[in-house]
Amino acid sequence: MVAFPSVEWFEAVGARVAEDKGAFRRLGYFDANVGIKIDANGAGPKGFVIEFEDYGVKSVRATTDPVKSSDFTIEGSLDAWSEMVRNIREHGEPDLDHTLNRLTMASVPMKIVAEDQLKTDIFYRFNQSIQAFFNEAASVPTEFTHT
Repeated sequence: MVAFPSVEWFEAVGARVAEDKGAFRRLGYFDANVGIKIDANGAGPKGFVIEFEDYGVKSVRATTDPVKSSDFTIEGSLDAWSEMVRNIREHGEPDLDHTLNRLTMASVPMKIVAEDQLKTDIFYRFNQSIQAFFNEAASVPTEFTHT
């Protein structure tokens, strides 16, 4: 079991992407630094940057300021992130109410933060690839220690 959220968890999902490269190749190349900011229920935010290159994950690292370290950042509460991951694990992919597109559409319960509109557009341009990355969580044994 890998604890969510952690660098190890995002790396485990990235390893699944590497095993399923054909699916990602069909979506096209994906070069972006994606920030993840998770409000950890009063324990302060946790930040990560996932560096995507070509058809996979090049690196994952923790950061105190994912907005400054990425092209754009997906921000949300620990509860919202955990619910999305649980839903993916339960169904093998998200139902319509748990896709990143749906969860960020009205900036509730998640939102996209970027320095400018062109950087925000990167999220929408590569949305399917980002979703495909998170869909691989269905195969990652995950421990939710916070709930």
